[in-house]
Amino acid sequence: MNQEKVATTQSYSIGDPRTNLPALPCYPCPHNASCCAYGVSLSDAEAAAIEADFGPGLVYRTRWGEFRTRIRQKRCVLFRDGGCTIHDKPYYPAVCGGFPWTDAETGGRYEYDVTICGEFVARSELLQLQRAIPSGKSFVRSA
Repeated sequence: MNQEKVATTQSYSIGDPRTNLPALPCYPCPHNASCCAYGVSLSDAEAAAIEADFGPGLVYRTRWGEFRTRIRQKRCVLFRDGGCTIHDKPYYPAVCGGFPWTDAETGGRYEYDVTICGEFVARSELLQLQRAIPSGKSFVRSA
């Protein structure tokens, strides 16, 4: 289910239309890090790296076998002092690196609620850009 990979936020194949997507104001986020309110799914490698750096307790395995970050005080436990503590790490979650544009597992369009990102609420034209990304396995990130 989860593929072992190291996430990058801008590592796409040449000619991929996502390279022309506008930058989002994530750091610092003017929307109180609304996307960080839910925690995130992790690959086995991402979960192991987080636990290696921070110790146990920040990630857990769901009853379905998926690793996720914990939520405390309505934010991902890795969100501190206005930003993600692992944004610049090689194990930054692939889900976070692709959100809200692409799905980490398929490489296609992120198919769920993109308005979790407050910028999509503030700038409705972003919805049209995001919906133009092919769904499914149409695009695969380059390694």
